[in-house]
Amino acid sequence: MVVRKRLFLGLFLLFTFILMISLGFLAFFLARPEAPLFQYALYFFFVLVGLTALLSIFTLGLITISLLRGAPPAWLSRAVKKIIVFLFPLILQLGKILRITQDRVQSSFIGVNNKLVEAEKEIVTPHKMLILLPHCLQDEDCPHKITLDPYNCQRCGKCPIDSLLALAEKWQVNIQIATGGTLARRAVKKLRPQCVLAVACERDLSSGILDSAPLPVWGILNERPMGPCRNTMVSLGAIEEILKEILDSQGCP
Repeated sequence: MVVRKRLFLGLFLLFTFILMISLGFLAFFLARPEAPLFQYALYFFFVLVGLTALLSIFTLGLITISLLRGAPPAWLSRAVKKIIVFLFPLILQLGKILRITQDRVQSSFIGVNNKLVEAEKEIVTPHKMLILLPHCLQDEDCPHKITLDPYNCQRCGKCPIDSLLALAEKWQVNIQIATGGTLARRAVKKLRPQCVLAVACERDLSSGILDSAPLPVWGILNERPMGPCRNTMVSLGAIEEILKEILDSQGCP
């Protein structure tokens, strides 16, 4: 699936433009108030929209700088992630108004997030890296439960779990399989990784990235040849490329 980062950035820019237009109209009304009763309410709304616009411009600028020149200082990166958590639902609603599907906006957001994580160039040791997988990668007819312990897998090769376990063993990283957000958050809390490589659908990935901020989460969309939540697939090559990007400097294979 082609991830178009420009969609999320374009919506972000449009959202900022709408805020600036709103500020202009508010300034006009504040300059010529027809009734004193509404004056203070308008001032309050003007300040609220103004602060949101400044946050949006600040975040959009830092995202652009990060994508073009690398990550800003760590404290700025953390601030940007917190602002994105605040603004993302508004951008998602803007997409709905423009009749852009939620999956497209979320997919674009994931692409932008991955570029920001890549720009940070954070050094991560293998034992501080977590691969987080959805349970739907397991063959739906398999009787062996792997959510509590992925190594309960019998390694029969009928689904990608065998190959993913082999990949985790090769790179000596943690791997966990979750049935939803609660188990995913529990795994992150238990293992306390420096970075997470997560595989999921658009909805689960975007919500997981937002819930985990400012923890770096590199998202990979799963493939759904049989529809959602059923015998899904993932590119092993894409996962290994990311592991190589993050861990190669540590002398891993």
